[in-house]
Amino acid sequence: MILAHKFPLGEKLVWLLIYTSLRRHFDRVFFRMHNTLSEEQRQFPIIICANHSSWWDGYVAALVERHLHLDGYLMMEEAQLKRYFFFRWIGCFSVDRHNVRSAMQTINYAGKLLKQRRGRMVWLFPQGEISPNDYRPLTFFSGTAHIARVAAPALIYPTAIRIEYLAEQRPDLYISMGEPLMIGETELQTRGFLKHYTACLQEKVTAELDQLHKDVTYSNYSGFTQILRGRASTNRVFDAMLLRKQIQHQ
Repeated sequence: MILAHKFPLGEKLVWLLIYTSLRRHFDRVFFRMHNTLSEEQRQFPIIICANHSSWWDGYVAALVERHLHLDGYLMMEEAQLKRYFFFRWIGCFSVDRHNVRSAMQTINYAGKLLKQRRGRMVWLFPQGEISPNDYRPLTFFSGTAHIARVAAPALIYPTAIRIEYLAEQRPDLYISMGEPLMIGETELQTRGFLKHYTACLQEKVTAELDQLHKDVTYSNYSGFTQILRGRASTNRVFDAMLLRKQIQHQ
């Protein structure tokens, strides 16, 4: 497997690439966390279990890491990380799902990362491949539950990501983190732990996605915070040139 290799200059360079790309391609990015991350929760290993619906998802992980002030890592397909090696500098490490021994090495590595230091987060896309946002049912690999078992006690946050074109030239991006699952000694004793919690996460991420879809459809933006504003789109530039008042939208 390919290990993460964070160092300050590398992180700054890759983050500049990510931040510039996000600002260029999105009008706004909104973030919602159903309960603020407490100091007590920050003491636990944090695992983000999210849907994988677009090329942008890895960039979303980096943005959330900085918004929450966590030391973030991300599991990435080995072939992609070999091709874009510089993502190691911001915390990406590889997984080869077709090699059981290598995949278990990755799971143990991720668990070790989480236990080494407080305030760490590992972001996973357990679908294993990009799938349309509204495709159902979600089907997850069991890697998230495996890592939680290694890192326990740990918190798993079911997370939904959605991109929508609304009133601007560029789309808005929405990120919604649901209530966390605590995985401790009691949960580890659950019969069929891996199968049970993989199914549970499928249900919770599906519910988070469905709720996010509903909220965006009906313009219910309560609880969301705008965490990034993109560069001015053509309509905003045109309105500014003509000294027009911009149309406000939620």
